[in-house]
Amino acid sequence: MQKDKKEVSKVVSKQLFSKPKSKGIRPLLISSDFRHLNKIVLLGYMASGKTSVGRELADDLNRSFIDLDAYIAKKENLSISELFSKKGETFFREKEFKYLKEILNREDSCVLALGGGTPLIKGVMKLINAKSFSIYLKASTNTLYNRLRPETVERPLLTNIPEGFLQEYIQEHVARREKYYKKADLSIAVDDLSISEIILLIKNTIRD
Repeated sequence: MQKDKKEVSKVVSKQLFSKPKSKGIRPLLISSDFRHLNKIVLLGYMASGKTSVGRELADDLNRSFIDLDAYIAKKENLSISELFSKKGETFFREKEFKYLKEILNREDSCVLALGGGTPLIKGVMKLINAKSFSIYLKASTNTLYNRLRPETVERPLLTNIPEGFLQEYIQEHVARREKYYKKADLSIAVDDLSISEIILLIKNTIRD
């Protein structure tokens, strides 16, 4: 099983990281490791498109969509920024793991978008890869910077980062996190892809 997974990932990554043709994308006729496909988990750095892609993918697959941050905020009756400022990051990460397990252990099918730091929690990627099919949405530093620059106030980890250091911070932050992101079953370079193109790649990859 592990050998098959590595071989599939190698082939998929080679095709996904090549620039798509202007008139659309050639379907990927690849069967993957179909364990627990009732749960599809999207991971990656903040602003990589997890929520936008996840919501449309869930709609396309006729299943529910869950944004983990929104789920936590509703359960705790506090915004993510308030949880960080009032309770601290350690408390937040504990709740993050708790509610992630709660969602993954449910019987219903869903598409789940993680927070950018969720995969770094000890034991999280092992749990995700046992309970779901995981997809890393990989965005370049420039793409992330352009998306995050207007949103630093809304992002607890970026609140105190001066704009002049933001791009460098993102680059270093992603570099530290990427070893966790790369544990996902599938990686997609999203910079030059529309949401519909990303969804097409995902659907063609998990299609049996």
